[in-house]
Amino acid sequence: MTRNLASRLRGLARYPRRSPATFVVLILLAINGIVVGGLMSEPAADRLLEDISTNLDNLDHHPFRAMAGSLLVADVHGTVFGNVTTIGFGIGVCMAVLERRIGTVRAVGVTLLGHVGATLLTAVVLIAAIHAGTYPEETRYTLDYGVSYASMAAIAAVTPLLPGPLRPLWALGCLLYPFSSVQWYGDLPDFTTIGHVSAALIGLGAGFLFTGRWRPGSGRPLSRTTLAPTAPDPLPEIAGNGRAEP
Repeated sequence: MTRNLASRLRGLARYPRRSPATFVVLILLAINGIVVGGLMSEPAADRLLEDISTNLDNLDHHPFRAMAGSLLVADVHGTVFGNVTTIGFGIGVCMAVLERRIGTVRAVGVTLLGHVGATLLTAVVLIAAIHAGTYPEETRYTLDYGVSYASMAAIAAVTPLLPGPLRPLWALGCLLYPFSSVQWYGDLPDFTTIGHVSAALIGLGAGFLFTGRWRPGSGRPLSRTTLAPTAPDPLPEIAGNGRAEP
């Protein structure tokens, strides 16, 4: 027991060095979550979240600010379970695994591609659905922010690192999980479900692309125990975000 605890503590101490980008993201999310969810007044926090929301109105007027801001603010209106899954597991574990196995640049690239790609794909669906009358007009201004698309991309991207028999089940779970809280508009799911499925598909594609570039013998599958031994406990987060958690 003592040796196991000491080993985990050593792994925790090595975490910032082994996964520096992931560690920085976790710190930023924790700080921003505390500031926005606890230190700022409610009206000021609401104004900030409205300004960085990746809804159609903000993407039309200030796309870079919305994209960057929404990625770095914790979900201050969601559930504790959702934040543990999104930030603790998706970022703290899966992004860290990607960073150690495929490198910092590629790991950051996967998560950014998931966030930006899923947001843009969802915007296209929103425009078409609002124009067709499937989504109500007010959906254009819906509050939508957080790291959940990036997290879903990271979770899906570890698929090729898993033992072979687990890969199809993991990939299927990534694609089906967003439907656990789906709201339907006729035959079309809500835009956050579409966003999370898009992020999962982006993560799957990027994961297999990047792992396929490894030199022979360097891409051995991860065992179940290697997925998280050096990951820290999820940092305390204030729940939140207009997106359904992945």
